[in-house]
Order: sequence, then structure tokens, then C-alpha cells
Amino acid sequence: MKLHLQRDAHRNLIHAYGPQGIVIHGKRHAHGLLVGADWLHSPWGPEHLSALQLSHFAEVLARKPDIVLLGTGKRQHFPLELMRALRIADLAVEVMDTGAACRTYNILLAEDRVVIAALLPPEA
Repeated sequence: MKLHLQRDAHRNLIHAYGPQGIVIHGKRHAHGLLVGADWLHSPWGPEHLSALQLSHFAEVLARKPDIVLLGTGKRQHFPLELMRALRIADLAVEVMDTGAACRTYNILLAEDRVVIAALLPPEA
């Protein structure tokens, strides 16, 4: 699904996402990734949500975003122990499927929010 044209070349907007991956700045990322307005960490995380741990969020914790969007793949899943650990670490986390996380990330970025998306592949 194509989202929209990027008007600010310095911001990491998500242009598209689908079974083949997530497209940012014309580059397709087939693995999980962390993305913020001005930085990108790819590949990131495990292949499966069940292996995701607090240690995968070390860079996110250091950046102290207003909100973290966790895209859990094709469907929304709630990793309760991980969510509890992230809350204890003082991170505001919203969990949704990866497509919804991509769309929400772009909206929050357009509102100049300090947002980080932690995205597992859309087909995970």
C-alpha cells in the first residue's frame, strides 16, 4: 500500500508497506526496523514477536521518545511481559499491527511528535 509523497527529504516518512517489507527513502526493508524522524536502524529485532525482549529496545530507551509504536506483524499481538518491562522503563508504548503502526507513525511525525516505530515485518 502506497501512503503518500515525502515532502521533507530529511524526515523518515514511511512511503509504503506490504508483504515484501517497508519502504523508507525508496529503500525496501524486509526485516524489522526502528525508525524515528532523523534516524533508522535496520535490520532490527528478532524474526518473531515471541523472541522480542527489552534488550532490543536499548537504543529506543536512550532516545527517550514521547511514544513508541510497536508493530507486531500482520496481526496485533500483545506481548504482556515486554509491555510491562517497557512501562517500568518509562516508555509509552502503543501496540498494533505493523500496517497500523506505519500509518500512525506518519501521522504523529507530521504533528512533530517525538515518535519511534519499532516495526516487525508486515508478514511476521
